[in-house]
Amino acid sequence: MGRKNSPSAKKELVELITNYEAAKAEDRQIYLDGDQLADIADWYATERKFAEAQEVISYGLHLHPGSTDLLIEQAYLYLDTQKLQKAKTVAAAITEEYEPDVKMLKAELLLNEGKLEEAQELLNSIEDADDLVTITDIVYLFLDLGYPENAKEWLERGKSRYADEQDYLALTADYLFATHQTEVAIEAYNKLIDKAPYNASYWMGLAKCHFIEENVDKTIEACDFALAADENYGEAYAYKAHSFFYLNNSDEAIENYGKAINYKSIPPELGYMFMGLSYANKEDWQKADDYYTKVIDCFEKEGDRDSILLIDTYTSKAFALSHLQRYEEAHQLCDKAKKLGPDEGLIYLTDGKVYLAEEMEDLASEAFQQAIELNPGVEMCYMVASTYSENDYLYEAKEYYEMAYKLDPKYELVTEKLSVLCLMSNEIENFFKYNSECKSPLGLDVIEDLLASPNHREEDEKTLKEVLKRMKKENKKKGK
Repeated sequence: MGRKNSPSAKKELVELITNYEAAKAEDRQIYLDGDQLADIADWYATERKFAEAQEVISYGLHLHPGSTDLLIEQAYLYLDTQKLQKAKTVAAAITEEYEPDVKMLKAELLLNEGKLEEAQELLNSIEDADDLVTITDIVYLFLDLGYPENAKEWLERGKSRYADEQDYLALTADYLFATHQTEVAIEAYNKLIDKAPYNASYWMGLAKCHFIEENVDKTIEACDFALAADENYGEAYAYKAHSFFYLNNSDEAIENYGKAINYKSIPPELGYMFMGLSYANKEDWQKADDYYTKVIDCFEKEGDRDSILLIDTYTSKAFALSHLQRYEEAHQLCDKAKKLGPDEGLIYLTDGKVYLAEEMEDLASEAFQQAIELNPGVEMCYMVASTYSENDYLYEAKEYYEMAYKLDPKYELVTEKLSVLCLMSNEIENFFKYNSECKSPLGLDVIEDLLASPNHREEDEKTLKEVLKRMKKENKKKGK
C-alpha cells in the first residue's frame, strides 16, 4: 500500500524521475528534497520495483537524515514487502508524530495487528479529521484492511457536509462496490458518469460491478468507454482480458493480458499465468508451456521459489507437458508441487492425468485415489470422473460419477453424466433413475435422433428401442 498523501503533479513527477534516472545512469549525485525523493520511491513501489524504491529511500535518507516523508515511505515499503516489524520500527523512529500522514501510517500498522480501538483513537485525533480528503483516506484504509463497518462510520461522518460533492459520491460508489452492494453501486457510478462522462475511473468502477455480476458484455463495454477516456488506463485492459477469458475468447484475452502487463495493472506472474491458461484453452500447448515458464521465472527472480502460488503453475505446466509427451518433466513438476503442498489433492489429480496420457492406468488410479484421500469431497470425485471420461475410460468414469452422486446427488451435472453413461452401458433402469433427476432430462427427440443416426452401434439399438418404447408409454400415462 502506497503513501496516503498525494504525490506531486504527474508532469512534475515524470520530470523528477527522468532527472533522477539520468543522474543515476551517469553515476553522478543529484540533490532533491526529501518529499521529492519520497514521491519517486512511491512511484517505484507502485510499479512493484521494490529494489529501486529502496535505493531511492536509502539515498534520500543519506541526504536528509530523519526526513519524515522518506521514513513514511520506508515504512510503507516494508508493509508492501510483508515486513511488518521493520515497518513498526521505522514508524516509531518518526519524531513528527502529530503529522496526519504519520498518524495514518501508525493507524494502518495498528490495524494490521488487529488493534482496532487504538487505530480508531489515533485517527480521531487527526487535525481536520472531518475534511473530505482525510475521510476519503480513512474510508479506503478501513476497506483495504477488511473493516467495512468502520469505513461506513467514516463515510456517514461526511454525509451531511459533502453529500452533494462529486468526490463524496465517488467515495460512496467505491464503498458500495467494496461491500458487495453492486446494484446500488451501479446506480452511483451511472450518476457519476452523467456528471463526468470522460472520467475513466467512473467507467472502471461500473465495469467492475458488471464483472462481479458476471455480465461480461457490459464489462467489456464499460472498459471500452474507460479506454476512450484514457487509452493508457491499464486496469481496463485487465478486466477486458478477464472478461474475454470468461467467454473462452482466448485470442482477445491474450492480447489484453499483454497490454495489462505492459501498463502494470496486474503483476506479470498473474498475467502470464492467465495467458498460459488461454493458450491451453486453444490447445496450443507449447505456447502455454512457454508462459508457465515465464511465471516460474518471475517467482525465481523475486527470490520466492517456495511460494505456494507456484503449485498451480507447476501443475498447469505439467498438464501442458503431458500433451507435448514430455512425461518425465511433467512428473518432476508434480513432485516439486508436492514439496510445496504435500496435502493438496489437485497435484495428485494432475499426476494421474499425466499417467493416463501415458496409458499407465494402474499408476493413474493410485494417483487419483491419493487425490481423493487428501480431498475426499464430491468435487474431487467429480474431477477424477471427468478425467476418465475425457480420456474415454468410461467404466472408470461411471464408477467415480456414482461416487460423487452418493456424496451429493444434486452436484453440478452428475445425474446428466450418469444417465448418458448408463445409456451407453445398456443399463436401462439406471438410465431412467438418473434421467428423472436431471434438470434437463433426455427426451424422446434425443433417443429418436440417436436411433436415426448411422453412427450408433448395432448392440445399442435394442437398448435405444426399449428406452424409446418405455418413454412413449410413460408419456402416454402422463397425457403428453
